[in-house]
Amino acid sequence: MKTWFRWPSRTESFVWPYKIDTDKIIKAEAKCLIWSEQLQDATPAIVKMYYRRGIANFIRGKIITFRAQREFRILRHLDRKGIPCSKPLFWTCGYCKEYGFYEILCTRQIPNTISLKAFLASKSLFIKDIDLGSLFQTVCNMHRCGVYHGAFSTKNILIDATGKAQTKFYIIDLARAWLFSSSILGKKIAWHDLLKLIRNCESDLGIGYCQPYLVQYGLGKGNIQKFYQDARHYQSYSRKQKRIKNALKVKVFFLAILTKLDKGAH
Repeated sequence: MKTWFRWPSRTESFVWPYKIDTDKIIKAEAKCLIWSEQLQDATPAIVKMYYRRGIANFIRGKIITFRAQREFRILRHLDRKGIPCSKPLFWTCGYCKEYGFYEILCTRQIPNTISLKAFLASKSLFIKDIDLGSLFQTVCNMHRCGVYHGAFSTKNILIDATGKAQTKFYIIDLARAWLFSSSILGKKIAWHDLLKLIRNCESDLGIGYCQPYLVQYGLGKGNIQKFYQDARHYQSYSRKQKRIKNALKVKVFFLAILTKLDKGAH
């Protein structure tokens, strides 16, 4: 196995052929595998592997950044800013016969948590009075420090399910995220993150449930009304709305490249 980035004390667990315990698999998708693992120093971890990436993706990773590398850097940025998230431990990439070109991201496992999606789907009495204030404050802080999530649904948010007085939320899975050099508060990309989150929450909690928390995020009354008015135009899955979404993705991608080039120039 050839590896281009390696922390020997951490990555020795992943010398191929490496047998993954099927009972520890959290998610198995085409070209992506996530499982829980205990590292050699007894650290409980979550391992995400992108595999069968292909030579084109590898070359793109060398030119811009590897997917796992980018996610590691953004999680480290959030962690340093004190924003609750899955703490990154290391990333690595390489090639092996079993998985082809692969990238691995390892993060510390967050105990006593479940996804916000699973929590809301439980329909427990508690969710009727769930306080989302700290969540929207976390989102505000994330955008203020220049991070666009890109897939900000309730499945990518963990909630502390221990019943503490102050509910705590954690941001995870930033595979589509980008880090910008300055705040994105008020930008269209930040609006896209909010739209995804509010749609998911209000599908279980009712339309308008998140409106008071948008004040905590930092939106004024007029902007909140405009947000809900504009959101109605994005309910359709028509070709027009798909074009708008794809155009936003392209815009974010090129903004990220320009940001990287700007940093390189300095």
